[in-house]
Amino acid sequence: MKKNSNQVLGVYVFFIFLIGLSIFTYILIKYRGISIIGVVLFGLLAFVGDNLSAPLPRTGSVSVNPAIFFASLILFGPSTAILITAISFFNIREFVKKVPYYKHLFNAGQYFISIGIASIIFEEIYNRDVTKFFSIANISVIVLSAFICFFLNTLLNTGAISISENKNFINTWIYNFAWIIPFHIFLAAMSIAISFIYRLYGPFTIIFTSLPLIIAQYTYMLRIKERKALLNSIMQIVKIIDAKDSYTAGHSVRVAEYAEKIARKLRLSEYDVEVLTNLANLHDIGKVQIDLSILNKPGKFDDADWVEMKKHPEVGYKIVKEIVFLKNYAEAILYHHEKIDGKGYPHGIKGDRIPLFAKILTVADAYDAMTSDRPYRQALTQKKAIKELEKCAGESFDRRISNIMIEIIKEESLTRC
Repeated sequence: MKKNSNQVLGVYVFFIFLIGLSIFTYILIKYRGISIIGVVLFGLLAFVGDNLSAPLPRTGSVSVNPAIFFASLILFGPSTAILITAISFFNIREFVKKVPYYKHLFNAGQYFISIGIASIIFEEIYNRDVTKFFSIANISVIVLSAFICFFLNTLLNTGAISISENKNFINTWIYNFAWIIPFHIFLAAMSIAISFIYRLYGPFTIIFTSLPLIIAQYTYMLRIKERKALLNSIMQIVKIIDAKDSYTAGHSVRVAEYAEKIARKLRLSEYDVEVLTNLANLHDIGKVQIDLSILNKPGKFDDADWVEMKKHPEVGYKIVKEIVFLKNYAEAILYHHEKIDGKGYPHGIKGDRIPLFAKILTVADAYDAMTSDRPYRQALTQKKAIKELEKCAGESFDRRISNIMIEIIKEESLTRC
């Protein structure tokens, strides 16, 4: 399956590149009158903007370059804008990281397509003879072209992500790109402002109009890096917790993998999948407070041991609710040992009172626990674990989620065969 996806992705990338290159050539041939000063000034800004671009949640990045491209399009026309687009491809970070050549080809192709088609439509409709800059008709053309560019760009990127990661196209687009629509409206407005002020006062004004945008983008990039650093720190804590108990090493990572698969079967949004995966990695973080003598006890727990062990969901909840982007979902940690029949802990809630994320964690956690060796028992076989999931469905586990977990297990077994 993975090999087929890679082949399809390869065809897709080269197809996009060839179409983009054709559009690039067509624009240079059809639309004459390249502005050298426009290419130099706006090209430099596009270069800086792309090198300071902020990463998107899953893949790709977002920058203020659309405002720069469209300002150059309004001022100088399609040929200048498409050349500035080409300059923006020289991303030093990507060359340092040795990004594969096909990614460069795809980026070039999809930018040439999105900027190129938007430029052609713009030039055919925009009335350059109108003396009044803020003509309603012309402003409408700018906004229309900006959104054509946005949707072409994001749809082409979504196609690549969906093929490479075998993910739902619509969910991928919504998760990665829907949230930046307001940002793109702002960039369209900024392109109008940049070009208007440039016409009034000349080239030097570009410093005052464009650099604040790039600084804002750089600030956002730093915030993204801080979030990634926090997630990396969290994963280090998870490894420390796993290291405390040799019998459950890798448990949290496996639970996260199962939880993600369940979430995709439930067709949850990409945002929810990411949040759930982070929660799954942290579901046992409360065990950091439990003594090693209890965690590694060879026999069954006595009452005192269980009192200590049952504290970990509440301890974990208190830790996770302090993480800004997870605090609204921290109850999943608190309730991941609750049961549908109300016989779980720490609060004995049941049924629909248990959040969906907690129900998913419960099943993923239980299955990995059943199929892992523990100090007091050997791991169950896959068949026996499936029987337990079937037996406890509607009692310990949500029936629908339990059935989905069984479906995933059987599918993986067939794949291995």
